[in-house]
Amino acid sequence: DLKNPIRGPLYRPPWVVGGIHNPTIDPIKHFSTQDRFQTVTFAEYVKCFFYALWPARALFVCVTIPVLWVLLITGIEHRREPMEAFVDREVYWRDPNSWLYGVYFDHHHFSHMLCHRRAHKWGYAGQ
Repeated sequence: DLKNPIRGPLYRPPWVVGGIHNPTIDPIKHFSTQDRFQTVTFAEYVKCFFYALWPARALFVCVTIPVLWVLLITGIEHRREPMEAFVDREVYWRDPNSWLYGVYFDHHHFSHMLCHRRAHKWGYAGQ
């Protein structure tokens, strides 16, 4: 309305004028380096720490998955009984065909034979 012009200053945006509308942080306390770790709670500190790590989550997955696979396979392998890499001559020559060709003709029988040998070798046969 031309008969009632605007009175007072024109609107100026806050990035020109400056200031904070509803201050939630006391700048004197927040920007002070004295007792700087008391300006935020421990929960806020942890939250900010993990926010800083958030862009690297794919790298953490790329490292974690192979490490977990290696640990899983290593754990499975260590739960097995040790391989019998050496057999006494007398035992071998008692039935050389079973030792030479047994795994090809009847691998179930061959595996069963080795289980019996390990049970007697490590002392848990008959339990």
